[in-house]
Order: sequence, then structure tokens, then C-alpha cells
Amino acid sequence: MRRYDEAVHAHETARTLYQQTEDTRGEANAWNNLGLTLQELRRFDDAHDAHETARDLYQQIGDTHSEAMAWNNLGTACRGLSRFEEAMAVGRQAVEMLVTAEDWFRTGEAWGELATTLTAAGGDSGQVRDAWNESAAAYARAGADEEAAASRAHTDSPEVLEE
Repeated sequence: MRRYDEAVHAHETARTLYQQTEDTRGEANAWNNLGLTLQELRRFDDAHDAHETARDLYQQIGDTHSEAMAWNNLGTACRGLSRFEEAMAVGRQAVEMLVTAEDWFRTGEAWGELATTLTAAGGDSGQVRDAWNESAAAYARAGADEEAAASRAHTDSPEVLEE
């Protein structure tokens, strides 16, 4: 726990320094990293706010690729808050943007996050299976065979097979 507290402090310090030097990209990265650390601490409200701020800053500077990753992280925070409808909408936004960026590895991650959210929300098993298949296909397109196999393995899990 202490390491995460130290990481929170480090990210907050970095964020402040980037704000002072008017480095918007650095500030956005610090917010995004802070959000990831807060998620590890299960502080999902704070993580949600951090990822929203990162997303907004990435939008401000026109960095759509980093914005897409912030959207994906925001979806994870929403799931942690049991805000499943928002998490699904945000997850779909992330997938769409990552496909446009042709970042197939991160598209695989985003589809996996969306599948996890659909499962947590008690979603339709067909939609969950489709999301895991999309994840596997994106990973395969990225040449990430282990990740593709792991995503494919989820399509055979008991939650997905129940219909």
C-alpha cells in the first residue's frame, strides 16, 4: 500500500510541475498515470476524475491516440463504480478511436475491457463472446499471439457459455 501512496504523491508532484511549466501533454500523462494508480487503490471516484481530466487535456492538444487510451481507462474506473452503462459507452468510444488509429494491440485491450464490463453488468453472453472475439482478432492483427489466445480462452468461460 505504501508504494501506491508514494506513486500517488509522485504523480501529483509531476502533474503540478507540468502545470507550472504549461506542458499540457506532460500534465495529461501525469493525470492518466495518477488515475491508474488510484484504480489500483480502488479509489474509483478519484480515478474517474483523473482520467476525465487526462482525456480533456488530450482533446485540447489534439492527441487522439492518447485520448483513446484515457477513454479506455475511464471505462475501467466507471466499471469500478458499477456505472456499467457509462462504462460500456466509454469503452465503445475507446475501441472506435483505437481502431481508427490502427493500434491493434490497444484495440485488443479495449475490447477485453469492454467484455469484462459486459460480464460485470450481467450482459448478454453473445455480446460478451463477440467482444472477446474482437479482442482476440485485434491482438492477432497486432501479432500478439499470447494475448489473442487468452482472449479466445475467455469465450469458453462458464459466464460466456451460459445462455
